[in-house]
Amino acid sequence: MKTPSNDNETSPEVQALCDPETGTCALPGAEPKTAGPSAEGPLGEVLYVGDPMCSWCWGASPGLRQLEAEANRRGIPFRILVGGLRPGGGDAWTERFRGFLRHHWEEIAARTGQPFSTRFLDRAAFNYDTEPACRAFLVMRGMLAETPGPATRAYEVFAAIQQKFYAEGQDPTVASFYESICAAQSLDFGVFLARFSQADAKRATANEFQEVRALGVSGFPTVLFRGSAGLAVLASGFATGTHLVEALVRATKQARVEP
Repeated sequence: MKTPSNDNETSPEVQALCDPETGTCALPGAEPKTAGPSAEGPLGEVLYVGDPMCSWCWGASPGLRQLEAEANRRGIPFRILVGGLRPGGGDAWTERFRGFLRHHWEEIAARTGQPFSTRFLDRAAFNYDTEPACRAFLVMRGMLAETPGPATRAYEVFAAIQQKFYAEGQDPTVASFYESICAAQSLDFGVFLARFSQADAKRATANEFQEVRALGVSGFPTVLFRGSAGLAVLASGFATGTHLVEALVRATKQARVEP
């Protein structure tokens, strides 16, 4: 992966986080694979694979919402899977690491127009562990599935986590972070807290991380179209809404002509 030219002092581990040229946050040690045929039947669906604490996922959010709207217009299910960019965290919260993040966030903001606040980087200590945010989304996604409402609420939750972290500088590793998000979706925060802390939720989150890797995804954001013939990659890394919609149109046309 290429690294920013002005980050020469950054450690190899930090350099491997995100690529400004492709707009991808890569999974450490993951190698992209070609996914095989799907055994899940002829119904096509869009799979958006990301992480609420992936900076390029936040940068790409407007285009992904445009893709979701187009998929809904065509009657194609749009699913969000969490991949676990940095489960467990572990990187030392050094000035070098914070400086890398500051530069990177400012770069994405300039390229995409998405709001980023760097005041979070002034914290004296933080473990950049993305597992809690992924688990929180998975729990709320399940709670939404239990109540009637538009399917777009899942992305509203995902984007709300991103907004509070990147634009408002709040800490998504603590459970209280999610109270306002639950309230906005009329979800019982007490139920959320109980589920969020359960071992079952942690196992389900880890299982989804493995599901993503089995799909051959090696970085975020990645957008796939799954049809009867298997998986097609609509985008790997940052892409505009126009690009994503055009890729979906091509994938659906191909799916219609396949035997």
